[in-house]
Amino acid sequence: MMRPKQAPGTRWRTPIAVSAFLIACAAGLFWLRCVYIVLHSRLSTDPLTDPHGYELLFGTVLALPTAAVVAATAPFVVAPGPSRSRLAKIVVTLLIVLTALPVIALLTA
Repeated sequence: MMRPKQAPGTRWRTPIAVSAFLIACAAGLFWLRCVYIVLHSRLSTDPLTDPHGYELLFGTVLALPTAAVVAATAPFVVAPGPSRSRLAKIVVTLLIVLTALPVIALLTA
């Protein structure tokens, strides 16, 4: 029985999409945790929550490259074409806007 010939690049599309999805999810969860730590530290009224500001500093510093990893891997989850570029624009815009929150919180401390 003969198999139909696949188009070039379709053989690796599924493993790449699954790997990109797993990396984007892991980095996204870590990014959310960093943003939560920063905002919790900044918005807390208890001075003993983060007395030295390490959560604010390290959370911001770790959120920036993590957001870059999410932005770089998320478009590879979908097949090439207009949906990939649309997803990339949406993800990058959201991450830039939402990553600005910890940076603003850090600068206003």
